[in-house]
Amino acid sequence: MRLTGLLTRQQVEQIHRNALRVLAEVGVRVEHESLRRRLASVGGAIDPSSDRVRFPADVTERRIWDAPKTPISFDTPTVGLGCGVYQCMYLDPFTDELRPFDEPLLARYFGLAEHLSLDGWGVLGLPFIPKDIPASRLPLAEKLCAWKYGGSPGGEVHFTALCEPLIEMFRIHADATGKPLQEVFCANGWLVSPLKLGRPECEQLLYFAERGLRMGIGHLPSQGGTAPVSFAGTITLTLAEQIFLFLLDSAVWGDAHFDIGSAVTTVDMRTGASLYGRPERVRTNIAFADIADFYGCSAGGHTGCTDAYMPSFEAGVQKAEGALITALATGHAYIEAGLLGVDTICSPVQMVLDHDLAGSLKALFPQALVDEQECAFDEILAAGIGGNHLGAEFTVERFHTELFEPLTWADRSLGAWRESGSRIDIDKARDIIADFERDFRPESRISEEEERALRSVIDWAAKSTNP
Repeated sequence: MRLTGLLTRQQVEQIHRNALRVLAEVGVRVEHESLRRRLASVGGAIDPSSDRVRFPADVTERRIWDAPKTPISFDTPTVGLGCGVYQCMYLDPFTDELRPFDEPLLARYFGLAEHLSLDGWGVLGLPFIPKDIPASRLPLAEKLCAWKYGGSPGGEVHFTALCEPLIEMFRIHADATGKPLQEVFCANGWLVSPLKLGRPECEQLLYFAERGLRMGIGHLPSQGGTAPVSFAGTITLTLAEQIFLFLLDSAVWGDAHFDIGSAVTTVDMRTGASLYGRPERVRTNIAFADIADFYGCSAGGHTGCTDAYMPSFEAGVQKAEGALITALATGHAYIEAGLLGVDTICSPVQMVLDHDLAGSLKALFPQALVDEQECAFDEILAAGIGGNHLGAEFTVERFHTELFEPLTWADRSLGAWRESGSRIDIDKARDIIADFERDFRPESRISEEEERALRSVIDWAAKSTNP
């Protein structure tokens, strides 16, 4: 089960050549001398009159072909389901009122994620300022609140001055969980502007690397904004930045695995807004799967999001289209349960609806089991002509695994539906949330001793003069 062939081999090779030209002729601005020297060790040519590093096409191409890779696997496409909280508002499930997040709401939102057995939940940038913690120290509060309510921190750093207290917080959590520091550590930065790695990200990357800790660097291309409006132009620039990030990883660590992925947004030319739910975004994911076949590596695609601000047809279609097509093209997709409005709104109702959406997609993909027993000839024979299998033992033994059982989708005849109040999926989702909230009590997932230790680090950092 595989969706391929959006790009021909000739088109992929043309994009590949032009991506190499971007790195060779335009280059990347790297605002740190030490990091530029490291990039020179993997073939980069430093421009002495600027911060720019260029990468000769033949050297770059050789590194790509020689790098270790893992091809796309298509035994069974998978769909992950988790929820993230960003700089979001909270959409009240009963009043549809947009409310500012606070810590009790975060605990309740993560509690619902756990109640629905999502794959994971976390925060990237805390959407509120906790009491007694300055706003400039929010990356530290992000870690505390994520761990406290069973989630994962998203790796915000912001200021280089926070690197030391961040490491100390991760060390405390590693000791408390009995895990190595490298396993729990998480830090991320971005090429905020195209083809430019800013000085703060350079400093932070080197600071952590000198202590044996990996910081992830991503990028933020937008079709028609920070990337050309043409489909091929967007893919060319996005691929060039992906290759640069591979070279950067090689320069810092020397053991970079080569894989690629797409996280392209689309700019609406009427409003200037960057959007997640447009079909152009899904097409780039398919294109990167074709490019991955050319390289013999794996591919990923950011998906499962929506531009809609309320639970709606728009939200469902955008999430389903993106997740289904991306899973079929790359072998894996991920749905951001509950997230609306391009990462600006968290909706408990949408989280429940997305739970059913993910379940339905997962039910599409398992390999069919066909053998003599499953063909059920003996069952058909026993039922005979005009028979019924509804009450058969064979049905009782298998229906939980053979049939998808949604929480909110229609499940009865028209007459029975009208008699039961003509309730739709959103009504059922609200019932599920009400039942959950009736018994929910927030519970910290870290010990009082660990929380005191983490807060002491935040207090120490808050008293420092920088930033």
